[in-house]
Order: sequence, then structure tokens, then C-alpha cells
Amino acid sequence: MLTQAQTTIRIEQPRPHAGQLQVVQNARRFNILCCGRRWGKDILLERRIINAVRMRQPVAWFAPTYKMLLENWRALRHLLAPITQRASDSEHRLDLVTGAPLEMWSLDNEDAGRGRKYAYIAINEAAMVKNLANVWAMVLRPTLADYQGGADLGSTPRGLNGFFELWQAVPDQEDWARFHFRTDDNPHIPPSEVAAMRLTLPDRVVRQEIDAEFVEDGAYFQNVEQAATIDAPDSTDNHQGHFLVMGADWALSEDFTVLAVGCRDCNRIVDWDRFNQIDFTYQRERLYSLAKKWGVRGVLPERNSIGAPNIELIREHVHVLSGMDGVLGFNTLPTTKPPLIEGLAIGLSHDGFKVPRVASDELRAYQVELSTVGHPRFSAPEGLHDDWVIALALCWYAMTTGVVTLVDDPFANW
Repeated sequence: MLTQAQTTIRIEQPRPHAGQLQVVQNARRFNILCCGRRWGKDILLERRIINAVRMRQPVAWFAPTYKMLLENWRALRHLLAPITQRASDSEHRLDLVTGAPLEMWSLDNEDAGRGRKYAYIAINEAAMVKNLANVWAMVLRPTLADYQGGADLGSTPRGLNGFFELWQAVPDQEDWARFHFRTDDNPHIPPSEVAAMRLTLPDRVVRQEIDAEFVEDGAYFQNVEQAATIDAPDSTDNHQGHFLVMGADWALSEDFTVLAVGCRDCNRIVDWDRFNQIDFTYQRERLYSLAKKWGVRGVLPERNSIGAPNIELIREHVHVLSGMDGVLGFNTLPTTKPPLIEGLAIGLSHDGFKVPRVASDELRAYQVELSTVGHPRFSAPEGLHDDWVIALALCWYAMTTGVVTLVDDPFANW
């Protein structure tokens, strides 16, 4: 533990920009920070944690998922290294020379931190915390009672969820303050980059991700409730003579393989299969079985990584060529993924594309984030899956572009 006789230890931190300084100077006991992507929220919360450490009382950091916790854990472990006596990677805990700990928790478990007592907590990406209002009231707020501690909740908004509810309640509570900043308010982001994003991203995404507005149904895909209405596969008798294709997203263990058969004539998914922890040999057999059942005109799998060898074996099996220079498969690259996903979004919201109800959770959770260089990045939130999204996007692409229109009748011998 430090004594007054010991040498002062300096912790190097970036100089706060004007918006971050505004929070530091005007913060109350509880603060909500609603920020556009790349504004500098994480750096500010890390600064606030480090300043709270000086109280020589316990502090904590909370994140929605374990994976989202790791980057901030590494950053804080590095920044606080000069005053750390012991660091536990398994517990995500730093015991500091001040005599108090910093603990970091994932709210994958809604009871994380229950029973602890802290002088300050930071809740990062609060809008992504499941049941945030309840978790705050029942678990997190009570941890601050012993020390009459404070908290910061920082996030980019995600629709009208618990983060929005807390934001709306702040004006009626004396101990609370709220701050709103756009991506443009970070002077370290070139204005040309922000302008380019405004031109290329959908308006609703710009409003939420850059302008930090609370947009109703803040997920990327709209009209999910009206589109995801299919409860069971169709009968093949209802699609005789129709143009049928399949989209396939491969996986092996943690993620899931999803096969989705779509009918261009009926504008809907007619059958599907979803599984994991199955050897690729058996995965291909399930693909063959589903394709033969429906007499699909072609299969469009994702080609990346594990997809490539599977695709070559499928081609050898059926001796089939597609309209894409004889290459069966879709490479999801930074340049090809955005139009693929945007196409599905248009299909769901404007073109009446109907999909299975079991896909609705993934569709609602899917998001567009801004990468460290300011480009849009389409993905599921940390810890969640996007297998349905990719399979449906590939199927819709095949249904609407004709890239898998095949020669002869390649499935006669499947």
C-alpha cells in the first residue's frame, strides 16, 4: 500500500478532447453517456476508472459480454500496471498498491457483481446489456450503497430499450446527468471520414450510429415481425415447377451451419436445416438430401475459409457450374458483404420476403458498427450468432440475381 513518503507514480493517459472534458467537469453521481461510434467513450470511461482508483476504494467495470470485456481489460491492465500488485486474468481483477481492487465483470450473467460493494462502476455499451433497467435496479445500483458510490453508463443507443428508459428518466432525478455526443464531436476523426459514412450508410444507421439518436427498433433489419412469420417448412407439392435455390452458411463447432431453401416464385423460404458439431462429410450429406428433396436449381454457399474445400467437393459430387465463372460460392469480403446484407434488408422491409420465425432473434440483434478506420462492419453482437442472417442473405441473393442458374438438371443423381 502506498504511504505519503513514497514517490508519486504517474499513469500516462491521453489528453481528453473537449467533449470528454465536458463530462469530467459536469458529471454527477450517476451519468449516462449517449455517444456516436468512435467518439471516445471507452477512453473516457477508462480515465474515469483510473481517477476513481485514487479514492483507495474498490471499483468495477461491467460489459455486456465476456468478449466485449477483454479489450478494456487489456487496456486497463496496461494503464494500471505501475500501481498493480497482482493481476488475475482468470478473475479479471487487479489488486492495486492503493489497497483496493479493480474488478471487471461480464453481464452475460445478469447477477454478476451481486453482493459486492464499490465506490464507482462503469457500465460500457450499456444499451447492449440484456434487461438493463432490471439489472441496474436489482444488481448494480445496490453495489454502490455502502460507499455512496457513483456510476457511468456509456453506450451508442440501440433502439428504445432499457438504456433509452434510463435516459428518459434522468431529467427527473437530481443525482443524474446525461450527455449526448455525435461521432463528429471527436476532433481526432477526420471530418471527411464522417461525411463519407453519412453518404454510404442507410439514414437510420447514420442517425443511430453516428448521431447517437434513439431510433425506434434500432436493429439493422426492419420489418422483422412482419417478415419472420413462417413456422414450419412447406410441402414440396405447393412448389412444383417453381425456381428453388439454396443458401448455405458453414460452421463446425461453436457456430451453426444453416441451409435455407427459397422459392423465387413465392418470395419465401420453404425449408431449412440448422445444426452444429457435425463432421463436414455429414453436413454435405444433409445439404445433398435437402437439395434433392426440393430439386433446387443451385446452391450458393459462403466460400470463405472452411467453405472453399466443401464447395469443391460439392462440385465434384454434382458436376455443376454456376453463372459465376463456373465458381460455386460467395466470398464475403469487406467489399461484398455490405451489398449482400443490404440486399436482404431491402428484401425484408420492401419486397415482402418471408422467412422462418426462428430466424427473428438473429435478425433483430444484427448490427452495423463502425470499424477503427470508420468503415461500416456488419455482424452479430459479440457472443451471438449470425448464421441465419448469412444463409438468408445468400438465399435471397441467389433468388434475385440468378447467379446459380445451372445447366441441364444437375440434381438428377443426388
